[in-house]
Amino acid sequence: MKIQLSDLNLDRAWERARRSVLYGLYLLGFLLLQNVVFSHVAPFGVRAMFMPALVAAVALFEGGSRGGYFGLAAGIVCDLFFANQTVLFTVLFPVTGFAIGLLADFYLNRRFFTYAVLSVLSLFVAAFAQMFPLLVYRGQGSWALWRTVILQTLWSVPFIFPAYHLCRIFPWRAEGSPPSPY
Repeated sequence: MKIQLSDLNLDRAWERARRSVLYGLYLLGFLLLQNVVFSHVAPFGVRAMFMPALVAAVALFEGGSRGGYFGLAAGIVCDLFFANQTVLFTVLFPVTGFAIGLLADFYLNRRFFTYAVLSVLSLFVAAFAQMFPLLVYRGQGSWALWRTVILQTLWSVPFIFPAYHLCRIFPWRAEGSPPSPY
């Protein structure tokens, strides 16, 4: 049987469509969990934001360009759902996804420890970016803002585990190989 180039392109397009739909479902599931369920739970007055951890997980396993695209989609959706943000996450999440994916492609391994460090860093940067205008332009007290950044990061850390494991067992990863058990 002869394989034609059009068959390969059709298979590749079908795989991309399936991957996009599943990652879209991940994005919507995490967004609903974050905005509907955990928006009502605010210990010490801070709310969890774990979308940067999901962007870090997708970027770690899918690479730089796909991590950037997923970060762009996550940023647009988050900016639409957060009333006080205009384009902050639309700019921040693609940069985060591309940078983490690029580092994972060339320098880092895809183990949990690496992901945990990168996701905590991305959670911290996202929390700081939300507080930056208040700190610089409005002259708010710096200790209260830093306390909020640290508490939001710490409250968001437990949610890095499901993001990593869902992306690790993703059925159609870019490499096409099954995840390593180690």
